[in-house]
Amino acid sequence: MLNLIKLEEVDSTNEWAKRNIEKLSDLDGVIARIQSRGKGRGSNKWFSPSGGLWLTLMIKEFPSNKGVLSQLSSVAIAEVLENYGLHVELKWPNDIIISKKKIGGVLIEGRNESFIVGIGLNLNLDVSDFPQSLQENIISSKEILKRNLPIEEVALEIMKRIGECREELDRVYIRYLGLNQDLGRKVELQGQKETITGQVIGIENDGGIRIRSEGKENTYYSGSLVYI
Repeated sequence: MLNLIKLEEVDSTNEWAKRNIEKLSDLDGVIARIQSRGKGRGSNKWFSPSGGLWLTLMIKEFPSNKGVLSQLSSVAIAEVLENYGLHVELKWPNDIIISKKKIGGVLIEGRNESFIVGIGLNLNLDVSDFPQSLQENIISSKEILKRNLPIEEVALEIMKRIGECREELDRVYIRYLGLNQDLGRKVELQGQKETITGQVIGIENDGGIRIRSEGKENTYYSGSLVYI
């Protein structure tokens, strides 16, 4: 039976999981109604009011790397949302997209040979609830479906699906390629030290993205992808 710990308000479910990692078992989840300091990739903050799904899942048994786990988690989320009538696409490395707008994302952090999988989804929210600077690029399930979704039920289904997908890595990779919207795109890959401009020509099964730039092909494992 899945164990979902429910919190009213927390700084970040990922940070809570780090503080309590010794008490958590494989596939334990923690969900909060509100995050006061939700985390995105790098130094980005994640706006996390009541009405969204703010979930962290503890993974203590996984034979591969963070990139593969990101693919797996993204596919699991997409397949659960599909069951609610939402058509999802994926953007490398961790964005969940509907109608070219972001409905959510995944943040994976390694801790003591385990992984902490943070998941944020804009579910029962109005886009007008968000800061104006974000509104143009985001979407919520409520905006699409014109109804609320059962947040805890969705969280439990995602936890279950991630557990199942660990046994289906070959299928998950094929499904990820089918859902990914990056292939063939002209992009900028913005890294900490440099920005690469080129065309996406592949997504590797180890989580890397392959880009052709200035006649050369290279695979990258970190950075932010911007379409141009």
